[in-house]
Parts: sequence; C-alpha cells; structure tokens
Amino acid sequence: MITEQIHSKQFITLEKDFLRWLQALGYSPSTVQTRKRNIREFLLYLERSGITSVEKITAYKAGRFVRYLKRRQNKLHGAGLSSATINVGVSSVNKFFEYLRQSGTAGSFTLDNLSYLEENYHPRGILTRGDITSLYDATYYQGHFTRSEPRALQRAISQRDRAMLGIYYGCGLRRSEGTGLDVSDVLTQRGLILVRKGKGSKERYVPVSLRSREHITEYLLVGRPFLVSTSSFSTEGFFVNQFGGRCSDQALTHSLHKLVKRSGSVSLQEKRPSLHTLRHSIATHLMQSGMQIEMIQQFLGHESLESTQIYTHLDNEF
Repeated sequence: MITEQIHSKQFITLEKDFLRWLQALGYSPSTVQTRKRNIREFLLYLERSGITSVEKITAYKAGRFVRYLKRRQNKLHGAGLSSATINVGVSSVNKFFEYLRQSGTAGSFTLDNLSYLEENYHPRGILTRGDITSLYDATYYQGHFTRSEPRALQRAISQRDRAMLGIYYGCGLRRSEGTGLDVSDVLTQRGLILVRKGKGSKERYVPVSLRSREHITEYLLVGRPFLVSTSSFSTEGFFVNQFGGRCSDQALTHSLHKLVKRSGSVSLQEKRPSLHTLRHSIATHLMQSGMQIEMIQQFLGHESLESTQIYTHLDNEF
C-alpha cells in the first residue's frame, strides 16, 4: 500500500475528482481502489520528477513511468513487477488521461496513451474444446450427491451447472455480470442475454448459441422453479442456490470446482479453471474460428480493442 502523500494541490484535487468520475461510471469499489493506488503512484512519480501540474506533463516523462515500473520491486515479495501488473498501472494512467481529456483539464496539451507491454501468456490456462466437453459431461454424473439429497434437487443443481457453463463459456460473461443477471435479462425467445451490470455500467446484448439456449431454457423451466419453491426467499436473480436465494460468485466458483473434480480430467485439474477462465476460453475459440476481432470485442464488452488483442497472441494448439 502506498502511504506517501501527494503535495501538489492540483494533483490532490484531480485524484479525488478522478475517483468520483470512476464511481459515477459504475466501476466496482475494488476497481476504483486499484485505480486510486496506481494513479497515486503515477502522481508521486511526477512530483519526484519536478512536475506538479498537468500542463508540465510531457509524453516523454509520462512514458518513462513505464520504465520506472519495470525497475520497481514488488513491495510484498521483493521481486520485480510482472508485465500483467505493469499493464494494470498503464491502464489506470490511460483512464486518467481519458478523464483529463473529457473534463477539459488537459487543456491544449496532448496526452497520448501509454503503450502496454507484451505479456507472456500461458496458453495452458485456456481450456480446450475437449475440456469444455468434459465439464458438460460432468454435469450429468450424479455420483457426488449424497443419498439424502432428493433426485429433483440433484437434477435442478445439474441443470443450473449447465446453465452456468452456458452463461460463462457460451456467452463469455464476466463473473459479476453472471451473478448480477436477473431472469428478465435472459431473452431466450430472441436468443440474447441483456447485460445490465457490465463494466462501467454499460449495457450490451450478448447472443446465445443454440446449445447454450437449450440448457438455459431447461434451467429456467425446470431447475430454477424447483430451487425457488424450496424456500420462502423471493429473488429475481437468474442463478439461485438450493435455498432459493441469489447465488454468489463464490457459490458458482465452488460448483465449477466440483465439475472439474467430477470430470476426472487431468487436464482440467491441472489448469484449475475459474469462471473467468471460461470467458478467456470462449474468446480464444472464437478467435481461432476466424471471427473478426472487432466482433469479439463487442461480444466481450471490451471498451478498448487493446484488451481484446491479447487473444491474438495465443497459438492454434487448442
């Protein structure tokens, strides 16, 4: 944690206004906190370089911030920062520059975005199509349930698991986007999912494949009504737990881990996939199938094409 304080009055005001802007855009508290930490470090770096106002920032000096991050040690374990961590800092600075431009604070000065580092991606973290098939197959295996659990409950949870794969892999939703879904957001007749709680509070429609639509519809018509009927809870949440309440991301992650274990797949157990792994996997598979990167950007809800371009680094070995 950075405890050093900023001294420039303009920088202090800009930091506060920037964070309010992020909150107004609907960014999560954790994201706002990360941006705050990154921007505080950037502004402190500028002050140490003798820059105390926006007007004095140059492209050269801003660009040297990346070089500074490359040389800085990780405060937790002493090693250097990873490319991914540095890129988070770069993203925060670029977002700060966007705020300066939109608010008119940048004036006539040009604040070009910083360049991202090329990361060393690890393809083994991406699931193959065979891995995805193994996960679906595991939803039909009932051996992990106890004898005391009714067959109807077993069936409902299995249907929810298939719907989970349909939402996170089939539709590529972010973890919070999936748990934030309401029943009214799932437009099965139109083959669309309305993501109301996307990153930055931006709404988007996501197409649903025929296979995912079948699993989602089955869950909506059979599995979910059973889960809701077992409780006095009333929720509009799409994903509900066995007590009838809205599922947390921890609960869905636990379900995914159960599927991995149940699959018996060494490949899946080595990769230890998360809900976000499913999102990365569908994006990679779409890239490999020849879909244009701009369409994948819209599908994933990426604000910048740069965020989508990471998938072009992956080989066609899956």
